[in-house]
Amino acid sequence: MILNCGHGNRAPGMNAVPANRIARLCSLLCLAVILTMAGKTAAATLYGSTSAGGPGELYTLNPANGAMLIDIGPLNDALSVNYPITGLAFNPITGLLYGSTGNSSPGTAAELVSINPATAQVTVVGAFNTGIFNTGGTPATMADLAFDSNGSLYGVASIGGPQLYSINTTTGQATVIGSTGLTSTSGGGLAINGGGGFYGTPTSTRFGTYNSGTGAYANIASPTRPVGGAYAALAFNGNTLYGLDLGPGPALATHLVTIDPVTGAVTDLGASVNSLDAIAFNSIPEPSTMALFGLGTLALVVKARRRK
Repeated sequence: MILNCGHGNRAPGMNAVPANRIARLCSLLCLAVILTMAGKTAAATLYGSTSAGGPGELYTLNPANGAMLIDIGPLNDALSVNYPITGLAFNPITGLLYGSTGNSSPGTAAELVSINPATAQVTVVGAFNTGIFNTGGTPATMADLAFDSNGSLYGVASIGGPQLYSINTTTGQATVIGSTGLTSTSGGGLAINGGGGFYGTPTSTRFGTYNSGTGAYANIASPTRPVGGAYAALAFNGNTLYGLDLGPGPALATHLVTIDPVTGAVTDLGASVNSLDAIAFNSIPEPSTMALFGLGTLALVVKARRRK
């Protein structure tokens, strides 16, 4: 069926339809299509960043097999200072991308930063200031980050045990929620599902849940590790939980996997970029949805012009 929104010829004897009514019908039709398709045309882009003791770089990855799609660029600030990133998370309310910096480089260690996902440019928010240091004076950073559906940010510490922290997105200040009872972090992945469930890989042999109110950890399983490392990052895409297995040095090989939240069963999807230390999904509108929105807007403009 073709809907003619112009002033084309009409069949003999057919009543003329006022132009303003045609424009109104076009507008309503376009808007109805948009509303019908809303929520059905979202694609998820998977981002990954490197750290693991090396420089920071931002990528997009294929969620089906872990392969690199685009090397967006180095994670540098406006002065070209590089920031290795150990955790990534998109704020579901604002859409902003945040990262936690590594703790091996003086001047950039253990900070919350915001990241432009189109250019990889970094802007410092502030230090985590956990007050926890190792024996060499290195400050604790967040091994991974995750937002809940309300836009509250959480992290798991890299030093002093994999304790759960809440993080102020304005200042970067991290506040411990409570003790897990574990004394060392190896991996430290964290992800929060749409129902508010906190999932973590605090050590290389543990997959389980955190109590968001007390920080207590409950183990579910000892997950399979494709490259024999630890799960340095977790991220939900809808109801599917993804994990990033970071292997030991010097190769620092990585594999992208999915993990069953109930059983801890791991499905290996494939090898990814070496030294990746963080992953995060961002849902964006498909081009078809944007095109429909533009069509509806155009119809409204035509309607307005014909009223003048």
